[in-house]
Amino acid sequence: MKLKIMTFNIQHGRNNNLPGDVMDLNLIAQVIKDQNPHILSINEIRQGINTDNPAYPNQPELFKNTLGGDCYFGNSLQFSETCFYGNAVWSVYPFVNKQKVMIPDVPKEERTEGYYETRCILRTDYTIEGKPLTVLSAHFGLGKGESENAVQTVLDIAKSVNNPIILMGDFNVTPANPNIKRLAEYFTDVHAALGREEYTFTSNDPYERIDYIFAKGLTPISANTVKVIASDHFPITAELEF
Repeated sequence: MKLKIMTFNIQHGRNNNLPGDVMDLNLIAQVIKDQNPHILSINEIRQGINTDNPAYPNQPELFKNTLGGDCYFGNSLQFSETCFYGNAVWSVYPFVNKQKVMIPDVPKEERTEGYYETRCILRTDYTIEGKPLTVLSAHFGLGKGESENAVQTVLDIAKSVNNPIILMGDFNVTPANPNIKRLAEYFTDVHAALGREEYTFTSNDPYERIDYIFAKGLTPISANTVKVIASDHFPITAELEF
């Protein structure tokens, strides 16, 4: 069977067609609907209402209600008592298992790259037509140490799993980076394998590829960079034979 996979950094739902910080979750949802994925990884998503900024709705619940299926959210940061930030996985298939795995923080004295935030990886497991599948949704940090910790966390999870695996998200580094090369030794970089290595960031003026779909134990059939301006990232999709 064929699985349609998608990953999308939604930048909190900001509409990059407009000046300022204008939230447009309807636009984001429409981009997703147009691609009609079976499983979707979402980066930079918020759960809960930020009382300081009511423009942010409960985004995982909104996507669940708008798209159907189910949505699992895992926070890496907390902005207020009622507002959390992190990653989500949406799926038309029921979750057999849901788990948030924190990426170890880099010691403060080693954070030399400026902006820093704690990150996480979401692991979701499925049984699809009697076959097991594991999906990892990730958002890597900007610094070298952050990226190294993220890759090691991914590999530790992957090597403990016998299922076919999909790994996807915003990794914040280009294909030439040693950490992407480490992942490519274990997984197949789907877009690279199919010659579809197009830039994914920024959507207004693309200049680098930092969003990826990797697979292990599945066969890449097609891959696409969805060149629509909604978030600051282009979403990417892939069809995989499962």
